[in-house]
Amino acid sequence: MKKTVATSLAAVMLLSAGTAAAASFPEFQFNGDVKLHYRWNTEDGKDDTDGGKFWFRLNAASEVAKNLTFYTRLTTQYLSGDNVGADFDQGHYHDDHATTLDRIGFTLKGKNFDYTLGRQDLFLGQGLLMDSTGYMGKNRGAIDGLTATGKTGVTNLTFVAGQAWMDGDEAKVYAVDASYSPAKDWKLGATVAGVTDRVSGDDSTHYGINAAYTAGKATYFGEYGKSDADSNNKGYALGASYDLDKKNSLLAAYSRVESNTDIIPEMTTYDNGGKGMYYGFAHKIDADTTLNLFYKDMKAISTNADYTSFRTTVTYKF
Repeated sequence: MKKTVATSLAAVMLLSAGTAAAASFPEFQFNGDVKLHYRWNTEDGKDDTDGGKFWFRLNAASEVAKNLTFYTRLTTQYLSGDNVGADFDQGHYHDDHATTLDRIGFTLKGKNFDYTLGRQDLFLGQGLLMDSTGYMGKNRGAIDGLTATGKTGVTNLTFVAGQAWMDGDEAKVYAVDASYSPAKDWKLGATVAGVTDRVSGDDSTHYGINAAYTAGKATYFGEYGKSDADSNNKGYALGASYDLDKKNSLLAAYSRVESNTDIIPEMTTYDNGGKGMYYGFAHKIDADTTLNLFYKDMKAISTNADYTSFRTTVTYKF
């Protein structure tokens, strides 16, 4: 069954990418996921909204030379109900669906560092300053550029130089992200990033520090970020996760992230411009399938208006 699904999806990718790509890179490796999602949102002064979401992502990779791999991703998302919870820019695509080939490039494996050149996700620190991994398509945080990831001594390093894939005045992003473990079960990290030619027309510099500590089945984490904007320039998040057993886990976190904290607007793990609690539960149905329940109870920082969101997601990985 799994092989049949993968073969069918591979055919879709090859048809989308074209026969020339298929001929040039015949030995593709495929993986991806399918998500079935429902959410119900409330907000002060507005009607409740709800809707479903189907999200399909297919990654393809082919080694074109020794230590050099070509990669790409085909993704599509369809919304139903009130068309809420889009992970794509509804102004750029459609109100209820989008399909795009939104990741493409090359990865070179070196002795100490791996280099990726092309259109790619960007995740820095624990995600407060930058996290585009949960999005798709144009205007949603992917960068066109070069990243280098590796280790020097005891320090893990990521270097970034690129341009955000977006309409209009595209943001140029430069970043250094570092982390290391000073003792068993501890991890400390720091991020410095600069952005030029943002949509607002202003250059900015962003700083972040983060820490995580694991004690048995529990992991405690926190991150603080700040930019040099004149106002609304700082944010933080604190939380904990706990593994009940091999199949079930819990998550709780509090965040307060002002609107100018993150590197590219809205590209943060947390709510840009919001403060409040997140609660999550994950259950592994089998080795490839997971059920996630999520609830957030938030306030808008600028207006103090309450808003909530309850979500259920089933993810199948292949």
